[in-house]
This record gives sequence, structure tokens and C-alpha cells, in this order.
Amino acid sequence: MNKATIRFLGIGLFLAGAAFQIQLMVGENDQAKDEITPQAYKQAQTELKNVKNQLAQLQLDLENAQNVQTAPEIEKKVETMDNPSHEATNTVLHIQSGMTSRDISTSLEEAGIIQNKQDFEDYLVAQDLSSKIQIGQYELNPTMTIKQIAEIITK
Repeated sequence: MNKATIRFLGIGLFLAGAAFQIQLMVGENDQAKDEITPQAYKQAQTELKNVKNQLAQLQLDLENAQNVQTAPEIEKKVETMDNPSHEATNTVLHIQSGMTSRDISTSLEEAGIIQNKQDFEDYLVAQDLSSKIQIGQYELNPTMTIKQIAEIITK
């Protein structure tokens, strides 16, 4: 064997050893990443508690904000009840032959007597009153509940 061959063989062995060492170190790091230490577990639990607390606080803030938004509406209703100048105006509803509960619901919503025509129609269907609507003229106002309106037009 000549000197160059031995040198290449030595370099080859050195590179092979280095490759094995690098592979061993990378393998140990992968195993270490898969293991959960008690410290990491405690830290994750602490972070989870913090996130849960933040979520609970956000939910409380949302509820408070919704209550604040509905408070002016409640005050407006109280003012209407206390102030006689804002009395509810009566509206005459004309129910004619061939009108469906949908037609009546639409008329009531357009007149401002009810807020949502679908709610009224659903109530009539749920109470089996849609087929009991009577033809005629009915004096209604926005202070009436859906139930009161249904009772009046189905008598």
C-alpha cells in the first residue's frame, strides 16, 4: 500500500466516524424533543390556566357589553310607559278572505306592530292557529304581545 491510499483510507474512516457521531447527536436531540419533562408539563398547565382565565374574562366583558347595549332599549321602553305623549298608536288590521298567515304577518311587520314576521308566523303554526284566523278588522298596537295579537285575530 502506498502512502496516498493509506491517507485516503484514514480520511474515509475519519469522515465515517464523524457522520456516525453527527447522526448519534441528531438522534439524541429527536428523542429529547419527544420527551415531556415535568417542568415543561407544569409550564403548559400554567399557560392553559392563563388562557382559560383570559377566555372567562372576555366572556364576562362580552356579556357586560351586551347588557350595556340593551340598557338604552329598556330605558326607552320605560320612558314610553312613563311619558303619556308617547302613547302607542292603534292600527287597524284588515284581514280579508284568502289572506294567509304569511300575508298577515307581513302586514303586521310593515305596520310596526310586530318586530319579526317570521316569529309571529311560527307562533301561529306552533299553536295551530294559522287555520283559525278570522276575517275582519282588528285594532292592534305595538305594545301587544304576539300571543295577544294571535288571540284577537283568531276569536
